[in-house]
Amino acid sequence: MKHIRLNLIPTIITLCVLGCGGVPPTYYYRIGLDDHRVEEQNNSTFIPVTLGIAQCTTDILYESDKIVYRDSPYEVQFYHYRRWIAPPKKLVTEKIFEQFRSSGYFRKVVSLPAKVELDYILKGRIEAFEEWDERNSWYGLVSVDFKLQNPKTREIVWEKTFSERTPAQKKEPVEVVKAISQSLYKVIGNALDEIKHNLRDYKI
Repeated sequence: MKHIRLNLIPTIITLCVLGCGGVPPTYYYRIGLDDHRVEEQNNSTFIPVTLGIAQCTTDILYESDKIVYRDSPYEVQFYHYRRWIAPPKKLVTEKIFEQFRSSGYFRKVVSLPAKVELDYILKGRIEAFEEWDERNSWYGLVSVDFKLQNPKTREIVWEKTFSERTPAQKKEPVEVVKAISQSLYKVIGNALDEIKHNLRDYKI
C-alpha cells in the first residue's frame, strides 16, 4: 500500500502545477479613431463621383490577428495573448471606408462588392501595421500603398504610399495600439486629401 501511495506523488504534483499555472488571458484590441471621427457633412469641395472601397490586401506578416512587434527589419515577433479583434486587412478597410464616407467629399462611398455603378475603386495594400521598438520609445508604425483604379478601363490612375510613425505615451501594448490608431488616421487622412486634390483639380 505504501508503494502505491509513493507512485501517486509525482502525478499529484503534476496536476497541481497544471491547475495552479493556468493559461494567460488573451486581450483583444480595436482601432480607436473615435477622438478623430467627424460627422458626415455636405462639403464645399464636393466631388460628383461614386467611390468603391475594396478590401485591403496585406503582406503575409499581417495576415494573422496577432499584434506584430519588432526592433529590427530582419526579426519579427508576435504577442501571443494580445490580438486584434479581426485581421488588420479588415480593420484598415473598415476605417478607410468610414473616414472617406464621413468626409462628405464624394457623391457616394460604398464598400465592395456593391450593386452600384462606380467611377473609381480605391485599393489599399498594408505594408506595415505594427509596434516598432527602440531603446527610448515604442512606436505605432503604419504604411499603406493606395491605388485608384478606373473600373471601366482597369487603369491605375493614381498610386502612392503613405507612412506614419507615432510614439506611444508609455511602453505598454495598449499605448502602442493607441499610437497605431493615430498613425492609421493620419495615413488615411493624407490619402484622402491627395485623392480629393487630384479628382478636383486634375479630373483623373
